Amino acid sequence: MKNIIPTNVLPREGYIVEIDGKFESEYGTLMGALKAGLELRQKFPHSQVKVYDANEQTRTPADEHSAA
Repeated sequence: MKNIIPTNVLPREGYIVEIDGKFESEYGTLMGALKAGLELRQKFPHSQVKVYDANEQTRTPADEHSAA
């Protein structure tokens, strides 16, 4: 389920979809975040879409996981 989150608060858990460096939405599972990220990537092919893992504090391009 999509949850809107404030952009000035760095989350401590879950997965965040970012578009062009701005937090878009929060998800409880990696698969949910990746699905949303890939949909955004298709809609906005010239934008950078990444998934932020709050537990690991890392960002990964959404389409990097699509080959798996």
